[in-house]
Amino acid sequence: MNAALPRRHLLVVAPQCRSMEHLDRLKGAATELQAVLLDHQLGACSGGLRDRRSLLTGQELSSDVIRHRVREAIEYAAEERAHLVLALLGHGFVPGDTATLYLMGADSTYGRTESGVNVGELLTGAVNHLTIPSVLGIIDTCHATAALPPLHDLTVGTANGLGRLAVLMGSAVHEEGVDLAFSRSLTEAIRAGESGGGPLLGVDWGKKAVRARGIGQRITGFELDADQRPAAALWIARNAAHHRVRPGGLTGPLAHERLSATLGGALNPGEPQDRLPYDEESARERLAELEALPRGLRQVAAVRALDAVLVAVQSVTFIRSWLGTDLTTALVNRALHILLAREHRLPAEVLEYSEVEAVDRVVFDRPRADDDCRGSLTRFVVLLAQNAGRDLRDPELTRWGHRIDAQRELNDAVTKAVGVEHERRLRLVVSLHSSLTGDWPGDIGAWLLQDGKTLVKAEFECLSADMMGTELALRKALVWAETHAEVHGLDLKRIDVAAPGKLLLEWRPEEAGVVQKLGVDYDVVLHWSRRLTPDVMLKEIEPRIRDRAKKIAACAHGVPVDWLEPKDTEERDVLGHQLENGRYRQAIGLTHPHGVDYGLLETLLVHTPVLLWPHSTGTFPRERHGSLEANWRDMPEALVRSYQHGWLNQDVQDFAVLRAVWDDYEWLRFCLLYRTEIPPAQTPDEDGR
Repeated sequence: MNAALPRRHLLVVAPQCRSMEHLDRLKGAATELQAVLLDHQLGACSGGLRDRRSLLTGQELSSDVIRHRVREAIEYAAEERAHLVLALLGHGFVPGDTATLYLMGADSTYGRTESGVNVGELLTGAVNHLTIPSVLGIIDTCHATAALPPLHDLTVGTANGLGRLAVLMGSAVHEEGVDLAFSRSLTEAIRAGESGGGPLLGVDWGKKAVRARGIGQRITGFELDADQRPAAALWIARNAAHHRVRPGGLTGPLAHERLSATLGGALNPGEPQDRLPYDEESARERLAELEALPRGLRQVAAVRALDAVLVAVQSVTFIRSWLGTDLTTALVNRALHILLAREHRLPAEVLEYSEVEAVDRVVFDRPRADDDCRGSLTRFVVLLAQNAGRDLRDPELTRWGHRIDAQRELNDAVTKAVGVEHERRLRLVVSLHSSLTGDWPGDIGAWLLQDGKTLVKAEFECLSADMMGTELALRKALVWAETHAEVHGLDLKRIDVAAPGKLLLEWRPEEAGVVQKLGVDYDVVLHWSRRLTPDVMLKEIEPRIRDRAKKIAACAHGVPVDWLEPKDTEERDVLGHQLENGRYRQAIGLTHPHGVDYGLLETLLVHTPVLLWPHSTGTFPRERHGSLEANWRDMPEALVRSYQHGWLNQDVQDFAVLRAVWDDYEWLRFCLLYRTEIPPAQTPDEDGR
């Protein structure tokens, strides 16, 4: 249970009001709730204030201080793109016949609204920050349900109704809370978890878990989730009781469910749970028992379930022995993420699977197009092998395919994977770096790379220093490259184009071509040409850029992009300081073309290897960001395909509005090699043009 989850910030506020009865258990309840929410195995939160504090309590905690600190937590969460968990404990009041909750600070007076803290306003303010993915409120006061903000404030605010808010409240509007029973019971419930539940516990679980403890208060939950493509479900904590695999077993929960239905429910309703097969030996024993039964629909269903179990446990055993020390949680979840994304079945929750659970998911939750589990399973194992750098023609892999009777499916998966790798072996690199002013160059450099190594290289003169002259030289370079590709018996599918920042903004090389657009048959990927001839500053930061490129490529789930709104880039000096201080360590994306110029692009590219921004006439608001989730592992090629669909008016993806500079590790390594290579001795006549 140690895979990375989305960043979560926590602030627990528990003031003692001097004008009210002293709450003896307040500090203890707040401290215990803070502890479970900070526990990485449970709440997975970090401190919500800039100084990393997460608890404010005591008799000196005035209402003004509370408002100030909560605003600080909101701003900090917005800057960090973090989910915000805000827990408020203590005395509260509702003025008159209204339904507005005021938390009482140390200096508050009951009924005096100016002396209290309007809880609904705090929650609304947090939700309306577009860069806070979600807000979770935990309210343990009298009249806690009055903490809910007016619905119109949530639906027409800055977030335009697209915010994500969950609130768990420990008392009804006209009910008193007693002895912090709600927060203490919630803490106990989080520590206990829910046997048989999923990996993450949400608001509905929180209501039921506290109600089951019979504290005598009306527990209320509320959720507003208007994000059409959320990165993850709203949740309170990880499930401490979520043991998805029997210790020492090779089967997961879906296998258990299927076996319970077919063996226990269909053939033997009294089937003890501990008799369900969980390894190869027990599965074969039950299969032998089934063969003695009359053939029928129930018997066939049970045989099919046991066949799937045998395939699963044999595959887990093979994966463990074949990959050995290369088998990691990140490797498993990356392969599963890619598989589910390609099958358009990527779930909302964070993927956090062991090899047993991943195989269980692939075998028992397969695409409808697959007759049985073997097609999806072989594709998964091939992805594992590729990511681990294993030879897909390894005899051990072939023997595994024979053993589970999946020779044809494995051959199909390997053939497809090898075909994709074969296409990726050859790349044409075209660079406009000879332009000293950042405008159109007088000539372009061209390299034909095989497996990252230079086969041939040449220069092509531009007949005119403009787009037409550059594109003519690019087409000549392509003819030259295709000739050499044919000689070497390889297919050319990828063209890497490096250009200065100014040209990256105005030029679309994938649309170059007289007879046909270049991007129809080639994956055209943009790079920043300054990395080929870096100045001292770029050389200094180059190792860190390579490291960030590796981390972006290795991201096992989610989209590793820091998104910037126009307000984030308006003050260039402030942005420059933030970049220098390491605030943005992932890919960087711009949500709006407003104010985007080549100066901004080059400023950002100094600090990130991957930069995304919308076309001059488009925007990429927060509600569209989820469209990248299922395609991120196939980027940047997926972006080129989205352009192709747009040209054909076919199912255009939301992210087709984006442009991208994609300086991945392979490109950065080429730039380094370029600066150390011996200049070419060949001439255009000698290299076959």
